[in-house]
Amino acid sequence: MTKRFVFLMSFLLVLAMVLSACQPAATPTTAPATEAPAITEAPAATEAPVVTEAPTIAPPTPTVDVMAQLIEAAQKEGTLVSYGLPDDWVNYGQLKQMFKDKYGITDQDTDMSSGEIIAALEAEKTAPVADITDLGLNYAKIVEDEKLSQPYKNSHWDEIPDWAKDPDGRWSAAYWGAIAFTVNADIIKNLPQTWDDLLKDEFVGKVCMKDPRSSSTANMVVLAAAFAKGGDETNVQPGLDFFKQMIDKGILNGVKPSVANIQKGECPVSLFWDFDGLSVKKENPNMNIQVIIPKDGTVGGVYIQFVTAGAPHPNAAKLMIELEYSDEGQLAYANGFVHPIRTSVTLPADLLALFPPDADYSVVKFPKDYKALDTAGTAISDGWTLIQK
Repeated sequence: MTKRFVFLMSFLLVLAMVLSACQPAATPTTAPATEAPAITEAPAATEAPVVTEAPTIAPPTPTVDVMAQLIEAAQKEGTLVSYGLPDDWVNYGQLKQMFKDKYGITDQDTDMSSGEIIAALEAEKTAPVADITDLGLNYAKIVEDEKLSQPYKNSHWDEIPDWAKDPDGRWSAAYWGAIAFTVNADIIKNLPQTWDDLLKDEFVGKVCMKDPRSSSTANMVVLAAAFAKGGDETNVQPGLDFFKQMIDKGILNGVKPSVANIQKGECPVSLFWDFDGLSVKKENPNMNIQVIIPKDGTVGGVYIQFVTAGAPHPNAAKLMIELEYSDEGQLAYANGFVHPIRTSVTLPADLLALFPPDADYSVVKFPKDYKALDTAGTAISDGWTLIQK
């Protein structure tokens, strides 16, 4: 074989391999065995199904009977000590008996004037004795300033007018009365209808009132005259001027009005609350007692109650306050001839008939600024000393 032949065969073999490499590869009809098919994911067989949990239902909360708890605590204390709640004052005798009958709690009261009560509470701050008391609204500022009370809001708090309660619960008023003339018509034939009527000569030595420097009631009497003469709780001078005339003419006789003094004829005309006069009238049916709301104006005044700051029996005091503001307590007050602070309490017709007509009370003005009343009380006390000279 010649070299020329060998070279030719080699050239043809190389050419065939080159042509074969240039041919396109055949498309396979199936995916390679190692490629995983594309799928839509489903939860793995081991995954637990999603379950919406049922809400946990808590057992019902037991209803707390707050009043029952208060009664139990008060009964454990067993007694109530009060200042200025005598049996013959606005029917406190019945209220205290109701308290004892309902709850078996005894009471101890010391009768004091408003000024004496304040002095006692201040003196006993470090060793408190009293649990509860009853004072005129003009003492509310002293109660606050001297921290003589502790907060407590009774069950009927929302029914008490805003001006007749402390927003923090340090005091509130359960009833009101109006300054009036109580006249023994067996002695006085021409019944006085106005303040000016009292200046007539026929009343010389026949008018009784307490000392406004120590009596909240008498202090309010002077304020009532001030209102009738154009003044108010910020201007008490017209009232002092009026009583200066009374004193100069000898109309005031220096006797304190009381049931005994009225019965003895020593007080033909008494200046105090309408409820005082109505009580005298009820207790003396054989006397011709007339209670007159002065037509030229007068004032209405509320009395406040509170739990004392260091009350030894605080729960008993709170329970007594609950009784005072309850329907039955407000009705008991009305039977003492005061006007309940809760207007939702309906008084029976036969009881209402014992009061002066509603129309007579249209002239009653209510001094509502207790801070101004405090200032007025001091001005009246100081002024009274001056007009005695």
